[in-house]
Amino acid sequence: MMKVFVTGGTGVLGRPVIRALVNSGHKVVALAHSPEKISALRALGAEPAAASLFDSSSLRDNMQGCNAVLHLATRIPKTSDMKSHHAWAQNDRIRKDGTGNLVDAALATGKVKTFIYPSVFFMYGDGGDTWQSAATAELNPPAPLQSTLTAENHVTRFAAHGGEKRGINLRFGSFYGPGSRDSQEMLSMARKGIMMPLASGGTFKSMIWVEDAASAMIAALNHAKSGTFDVAETEPYTQDQAIKALAVAVGRRSLFKMPRFLLRFALKPDMRGLLGRSQRITSQEFRDMTGWKPEVKNQTEGWQRIAQGDARTSIAKAKAA
Repeated sequence: MMKVFVTGGTGVLGRPVIRALVNSGHKVVALAHSPEKISALRALGAEPAAASLFDSSSLRDNMQGCNAVLHLATRIPKTSDMKSHHAWAQNDRIRKDGTGNLVDAALATGKVKTFIYPSVFFMYGDGGDTWQSAATAELNPPAPLQSTLTAENHVTRFAAHGGEKRGINLRFGSFYGPGSRDSQEMLSMARKGIMMPLASGGTFKSMIWVEDAASAMIAALNHAKSGTFDVAETEPYTQDQAIKALAVAVGRRSLFKMPRFLLRFALKPDMRGLLGRSQRITSQEFRDMTGWKPEVKNQTEGWQRIAQGDARTSIAKAKAA
């Protein structure tokens, strides 16, 4: 059993990660600031910690006795706000200063041996239909993702101190699942018969079911060596395949594709360019190393699971009314 320090414990990824840690017998200490988040963490089985990512002494005090740190905190702006540079400021601060402070605190305790950070592979250049990985892909991050590389470098710095320390960066694709706001918004649009394509039809967009991302975090904690590894679904879909999967999930033959030029009103050119890249990601190295494999292998399975879960929830609510 380990004592694990977690940030971002009430987020889309944080909740299933904490549940998995607790179910595995680990003790979890998680950052919390509001009464609502404190209650949510306690309900998950975690011990809330009143510390700040931007106060090194509070981090060090609350991290005493911990064996591992899982840094899951983010502040990704809503799609409608992504065009504003200021909307990314807090997320950049979490990635740069927050990650640096966590690493410093973890090193100061002397007991933390593992530091894991969920990064993203959106930083890769366009790979067409070739399989990409951290070992082969060209890094070409737009401005909003520069801070992600800074965070990864802090994790590498942790591992460089030796003493059996492991610094692990897991580069994920887009999360989707029942607890994801973005997933619910996409399904809502699909039920109305419309879809906003983020790229051309043949562009690969690798994703990851959020529960599979959580199980990958646990696999990394238990089995991974230091380094940077990719984690994605087994069968990445092209944009056209993804839209078809959404249509099937909501019982439609097809969806009307809204004109992509509308993205210019919501996103800066560098972000539009990023979303237009083809990224067909392989997780083979991580799978071979840890034995992890995703439960949801493609988006046909994933979107149907979400839609069916929504249907069951609606029926339950109707019966309770």
